[in-house]
Amino acid sequence: MQNATDTRRGILLMLAASFLFALTMLFAKLLSHAMGSVEVTFWRNAIGLLVLGSLILRKPIRNTGGRPLTLIFRGVIGTIALLTFFYTISITSLSNAIVYAKTEPIFTALLAFFLLNEKLKVHAFFAVFIGFAGVGILSGLDFNYLHIMGILTGFLSALAYTSVRSLKAHYDPRTVVLSFMFFGVVIPALLMVVAEFYTSQLFAFALSPFTMPQDTDWLWIGLMGLAAAYGQLFMTRAYFYAKAGLISTISYSVVLFASLFGIVLGDILPSPAVIAGAVLIVISGIILSREK
Repeated sequence: MQNATDTRRGILLMLAASFLFALTMLFAKLLSHAMGSVEVTFWRNAIGLLVLGSLILRKPIRNTGGRPLTLIFRGVIGTIALLTFFYTISITSLSNAIVYAKTEPIFTALLAFFLLNEKLKVHAFFAVFIGFAGVGILSGLDFNYLHIMGILTGFLSALAYTSVRSLKAHYDPRTVVLSFMFFGVVIPALLMVVAEFYTSQLFAFALSPFTMPQDTDWLWIGLMGLAAAYGQLFMTRAYFYAKAGLISTISYSVVLFASLFGIVLGDILPSPAVIAGAVLIVISGIILSREK
């Protein structure tokens, strides 16, 4: 059993991770004024790959293996989710972007129900219902490109996280993260090449040309990559020390941190309707997280 000290340590680690993830969003927002979201995704993973590589050199990876296609699937889907996430960050407030991303537990519950045959209790169905009600209020039932990208972020993240369940027995956690970051570098690099010759409104989230970073851009790139990498590390350690349901609940503190950073950047304060939608989504996620 986990003692009070371990639980407290897990909570503090998750709070630190949430703060670092919010910082990642802050730096991504600052970079969005100088480059496209595809390039932001590229740099986020490139720095993370260097950090992860240094950690692997210290302690080599040992894998059982056996699920290479699922591993590739997780990396590709996770990268697409990150592309849609950074796109929403670039065109809306930080608070809106993170709330849409936090619809992930809703879709995870549904995917587990339909794909993994996991049973959902009555209150879990209720949580899914109020979560989608929150999405409707947040979007104003006007599902334009921005809102679709936000919802897609939650769905694709859920798909990626669901696939991780079948990888735990076969791969070191660092291998799963390595797959994500590898594709998170390769796919955006290819997309930036394509964007030099082709544009599309439908795939605006995935097509933007490379722009050479200037001056302080390099600082934001470095800080973003470090914040993302160590946020991932702290989050992983948090789940080691405390129960998953508790840590998942604490992870919603990222909404508060991101909203505060957004205000600092000059984001418009959300309307009562947007706040109401966000509250319903957060409550839904917390209820579903307690199931873990």
